Amino acid sequence: MVKVEKDLIGIREFFSIIVFMISTKATDMTTTRLFGDTFNAAWMVIIGSFVIILPSIIVLNLVLKKYQTKNLIELLQMAMGRHVAFGIGFILFIFLLVNTSIESRSYADQLITMNFPKTPLFILYTALLLICLWGAKKGWEALGSVAWMVFPYVTVALGILVFLLAKDSAINRLFPLFGPGKWEVAKSSFENVTIYAEAFFVSMLYPFVKDHKTYTRGLFGSLVYTVLVMVILYICYTLVFDYRSVGKITYPFNEATRLVSIGRVITNIETFFLTFWLLVIIVKFAVYLYLVSMLFGYVFNIKEFEHTLIPITILVLLLGMIPTNQIENIFIYKQKIIIYSKYMLLLLPPLLWLLLKVKEVRNR
Repeated sequence: MVKVEKDLIGIREFFSIIVFMISTKATDMTTTRLFGDTFNAAWMVIIGSFVIILPSIIVLNLVLKKYQTKNLIELLQMAMGRHVAFGIGFILFIFLLVNTSIESRSYADQLITMNFPKTPLFILYTALLLICLWGAKKGWEALGSVAWMVFPYVTVALGILVFLLAKDSAINRLFPLFGPGKWEVAKSSFENVTIYAEAFFVSMLYPFVKDHKTYTRGLFGSLVYTVLVMVILYICYTLVFDYRSVGKITYPFNEATRLVSIGRVITNIETFFLTFWLLVIIVKFAVYLYLVSMLFGYVFNIKEFEHTLIPITILVLLLGMIPTNQIENIFIYKQKIIIYSKYMLLLLPPLLWLLLKVKEVRNR
């Protein structure tokens, strides 16, 4: 793939995009699900899942470094042949499409439950996707610029939230450190490696990053930063609400923003945090829509994949409206994706590296 200079982004933009895409999982129902499984040790699952998936990410990065002009689908074609690569690429497309639908519907439900209870789901969900579509249509470089522009303000807002939550914290709620036990924490860490699925899918954007050094530093720097942010938020939830309460609170992040105040005069400041959270969500799903369209273009050999953004967005909307409620969406559909996709994320990069290595040896 030929790189066009105007379409390339730098380390700051790439860093911000990955942070936004992954760290928001500390603000949705992923939190409730993890606390339900591992209690006050949920923050350890964030670290454990990262450690488990890290070798696969490193291996994929090594493959990308060796074939710097190729995207993920082209690498699959080199290693497995056109037909097998098409099948795997199509599976990846379906996974990313369905995951985008489930995730975006989850945030629409979250907005309705916590902030806009009288707004019809279809109206709010459509409005959210239209804004994200508008952002995606602006292109990859514009998305990166917006992400970096918003990033410092989001960081400051998050720091203020953590600081204000400190006065309601009780350190003894963090113990016992391993919650239900080391085995349960390890098991949950393995089952939830999909928390970092975006680190796998951003490999499709490799040709649109300035160079390999920029990609590597941006990717691993953002992952370390994301783990740190998520761990801090999970610990804050534990210290403020206790794991018994967090497991029963649908959206701990929203409840945390409602709990904090600045003295006795300035209360109800959740709108301040909601504004920045919404900006991050819009950037996140604009990138998601761009990724889904890009993968569709790669699989079906469509060079101008940007033209598929509108039909892809409509498809996301239709799929997202299928679940009847949030419980069905997260604890049935999302759970099935987690169960079946974790093996792909863990095994595909080493398999790709091995097949390319065997092919290289045979051609000598």
